[in-house]
Amino acid sequence: MGWMFKLAILTLVLAGAPPAMAQVPVIDSANLTKAQEIATSTQQILTADKQILQFTQKTLQAVTGDRSSQAQGTLAQMALGGGFSMAQAPSLGSVISGGALSFAGMGSASQNIVSTLINGLQLVQTITGLVNGQNHPADTAYKNSVNVAATLSGLITSTQGAVQQRSSAFTQGGQQIGQAQDLKGSVDQNTQVQIQTGQTINELNGVVNNAAAAANQANLDRIAAESSAARAMKFTQQ
Repeated sequence: MGWMFKLAILTLVLAGAPPAMAQVPVIDSANLTKAQEIATSTQQILTADKQILQFTQKTLQAVTGDRSSQAQGTLAQMALGGGFSMAQAPSLGSVISGGALSFAGMGSASQNIVSTLINGLQLVQTITGLVNGQNHPADTAYKNSVNVAATLSGLITSTQGAVQQRSSAFTQGGQQIGQAQDLKGSVDQNTQVQIQTGQTINELNGVVNNAAAAANQANLDRIAAESSAARAMKFTQQ
């Protein structure tokens, strides 16, 4: 076979061979659009989650932690006002039972007022006129009544001053309403107000107890008078 024949055969082979397949990139517009939408939605979800996390952290900070500093100061002084308290008052029960007259806790102003009152009345030392040292029921009841009246006068003066201080403290405390930095601060302030309200009610209970003790002294005086009258009328065989 000559070279012309071989060339002809090669040409025929090449002519009948299938074309070679090349890697050509193909862009699907629909899939690309959907992928972009998914990416955008995912970014929006991530942004929303980040904002939710920030709000959650702020909420946690608003309801936890120590806010005692916001519940102190004027708010913590509303009930007593830094002044007189019934817990400091002398015991009327002790005075009624013959204890010594005491102005402990009431302050010098109350003591001066009571001293002026007692001196102004120019009270006698004894009802019966018996010499000192003889413990007559009428004289004992009289002495106790004087001491109770003096103690009540001092308590009235002290409580009046405390009422003025308390009124001023409540007014100043009311000015702090709405100034708490967050919910926890507001709750702690409200708790402090409730505590101060309880202390104020306790002060009222102390006043009522003293009023009851004073009323009881009147009963004791009547009992002592009836006892003295009965003793005077009692037949004594000579």
